[in-house]
Amino acid sequence: MSVYVDTARHPFRGYIMCHMIADNLAELHLMADRLGMERRWFQAPPKASHPHYDIPKHKRAQALALGAQEVGQRTALHYAARLGVEWAQAQADEKRQLRFKRTVLRTKNYAICSKEKSRGEDQTK
Repeated sequence: MSVYVDTARHPFRGYIMCHMIADNLAELHLMADRLGMERRWFQAPPKASHPHYDIPKHKRAQALALGAQEVGQRTALHYAARLGVEWAQAQADEKRQLRFKRTVLRTKNYAICSKEKSRGEDQTK
């Protein structure tokens, strides 16, 4: 399972929130279910810029313990755009699908850099 939580820290109603995204919608919703999150908390366009869940700090720690990977905000943007392509296809929203595809292309180096960095860290341990 490839679920990602970013390093964002946004205050909201007394909580510190970040974003949870995944390689596909099924994985995202599965992790949300494992965290006890309600499906109505899922955010997608037009309410949000990309499909994701906002999760509080304590749920973030739980997600990491369940196997989610921590990523920076730029890397999260790449994975969010990839998830957005799937979401837009399911919604038959060609305009957003094209927009997400362009973002994937523009941000692909962020994902590559993140993977290389994590490989390098693994080799030094």
